[in-house]
Amino acid sequence: MKRKPNVMLIFVDDLGYGDVSAFNPESKLQTVNIDRLAKRGMRFTDSHATSALCTPSRYGLLTGRYNWRSRLKSFVLPGDSETLIEKDRRTIAHLLKDAGYQTAVIGKWHLGLDWQLLGYKNYDSYQIDPACLPEESEPRQGRDGNFDIESLWPGIEGLDIDYDKPILFGPNQYGFDYFFGTSASLDQPPFVYIENDRVLEKPAVITGVPRLDRNESNMQRQWQIGPAAAEFSHIKVPDDMQQKVLELIETYSKADAPFFIYYPNHLVHGPLLPNAAHKGKSGIGIYGDFVLQLDTYVGEIIDKLEELGEFENTIIIFTSDNGVSGVAGIEDLQAQGHQPSYHFRGIKSDIWEGGHREPTVITYPAMIPPGSTSDAMICHSDIYRSLAELLDVRLSDEEAEDSVSNLSLWQGDDQPVRQDIVHSSGIGGFSIRRDFWKLNLVRDGGGMQMIDQLQKKPIDDDLFQPTELFDLRDDITESHNVIDRHPELVSELCRSLTESIRSGRSTPGTEQPFARTRHDGTWPQISWSEACDDIIEPKA
Repeated sequence: MKRKPNVMLIFVDDLGYGDVSAFNPESKLQTVNIDRLAKRGMRFTDSHATSALCTPSRYGLLTGRYNWRSRLKSFVLPGDSETLIEKDRRTIAHLLKDAGYQTAVIGKWHLGLDWQLLGYKNYDSYQIDPACLPEESEPRQGRDGNFDIESLWPGIEGLDIDYDKPILFGPNQYGFDYFFGTSASLDQPPFVYIENDRVLEKPAVITGVPRLDRNESNMQRQWQIGPAAAEFSHIKVPDDMQQKVLELIETYSKADAPFFIYYPNHLVHGPLLPNAAHKGKSGIGIYGDFVLQLDTYVGEIIDKLEELGEFENTIIIFTSDNGVSGVAGIEDLQAQGHQPSYHFRGIKSDIWEGGHREPTVITYPAMIPPGSTSDAMICHSDIYRSLAELLDVRLSDEEAEDSVSNLSLWQGDDQPVRQDIVHSSGIGGFSIRRDFWKLNLVRDGGGMQMIDQLQKKPIDDDLFQPTELFDLRDDITESHNVIDRHPELVSELCRSLTESIRSGRSTPGTEQPFARTRHDGTWPQISWSEACDDIIEPKA
C-alpha cells in the first residue's frame, strides 16, 4: 500500500512577494531554487497570510482560523510570552499526527510558551540595576492572558524565567512530536535554543540594544536587549536550524510512517546577518544576501528529498508569513532597481496588498501539474482543510473555522474556491476582500508605524472606519480610492464582515465562541460595526 504523502511546510519570515524571481520577472535577485519549486509545482499569485504580522499569521496558519478571533487583537508576542493558541484548540500538527504522521517543528515558534517563572526578576545574575528600567504594567503583555499592546514592557524580557525547569505547554502539546528552535524571532530574547520542553543552555549574559527599531533600516544588524546563552550566536542560528531539518528529513524517511515537518525559518527577518558563503553574493546589500541564503536552504531541502527518493511523494508548501520589513532598507533596494513588494502597495504590517500577499508555491508531483499557476484567491488558513480533504479526514465544527480547501486548485481546476477573505494589519485594523473588491477599515494602512496612535487614549474616532475601497481588477496597486462611489457596496461588505466576526466562523457550521475583547475589555478595531457593542457584550 502506498504511503501517505509527506508534508514539508516552509514558512519563511518577512520575505517580500517581489523578492522571488518566479513571481517578479524584474527582480534583482535570482532565487533559482525557489524557482525550481515553481517549475515543478504551482505558483499561487493571489495567496495571503491571515495577518500582515508574524505571530498572528502563524496562528492563522496552524489553526485554520483567523488570528483576530484569539485574544491577540494586534501586534505580536514578546519572546517570553505565555502561549497564545487556546489549549483545547486543534492544529495542523494534531490533524496529521492523528493521521499517522511523524510531526516536527524546527525554527521560530513565536506563539508563546508556558515557561515556569521564578516569581521575581533575576537582576543580580545579569548585574542589572532595576532602577534603570522603565515601570511595567501588571499584568504586562504576554502574561496572565494579557496580549494588549499597551501593556508591552520596554524593559528587558526573559529575566523572570526559570530556565532550569521544563516548559509546561508548547509545541509538543500542540501536536508536534519534536521541537527544536527558538521562542520567537532572531531579534527577540531570550536567546536560547529549545529542544522539546527544555532550554539546552541557560542564559548567562545580557546582549542587544534597548528600544530596537523594527520599522526602519538603521538597526539592520542589531537585536533587542535580553538574556542570552554564552554560546548563542545569532549568525549561526539559521544554519543550525537548516542542518537540523536536513537531519530530520533523513531520519524520518527511514520510518514506515510519513512525516510532517513545519519549518518556520528565521530568514529573512532582522537582524540581517548573512553567513560567510552568502555575504556580498547578491550585489544589492545584506538583505539580498539573506534572501539568497534562504534560497540555498530551499535547494538543499529539494536535493535531500531527491537523494532519499522522497521528493515525488512529498507535498512542499513554500510561503511567507507577511510582506517585506522596513528593516530591509526598502528605499535603498528600490534605488538599485529591486522592488521587494513587486508592484503592490505597502510592506509588512500594512493592510495594503504588500503587507500580506505572499509568494506561495506548492509542489506535489502526484497531483499538481508542473509549471502551473493559479490566480485564485487563497489564504494560509486554507492549508488545514486542504490537507484534511486530501487525507479524507472529516473535521469537527470546532476546528479550522476559517479554512477552505484548495485541493481542486491543486488538481488544475481554475474555479474560485473563496468568495471573500479577511485581512488584518499590524495594529489590528481590518479589510475584507470580495472577489475583486477590497474594503479597508483602517486609516493609512494600519501598519506598525501607527502603533503610537493605537496606544493613545482615547483612540482617534476615525482610525478604525471604512476608509478605502479598491477595485483590484484595474487597480492592483491600490492607488484609486473609490469608496465614495459605492456606498451600498461598502455597507454590504461591512455587514458581511460583522456577521463573520459575530458567528465565530466564515465557513458553514454552527456558531463558535471566540475572544470577544482584548484583556482590557475593549476591541477598538471593530468600532466601525453597528453591532460592536453586541459583539463585545453579547445580549443574554
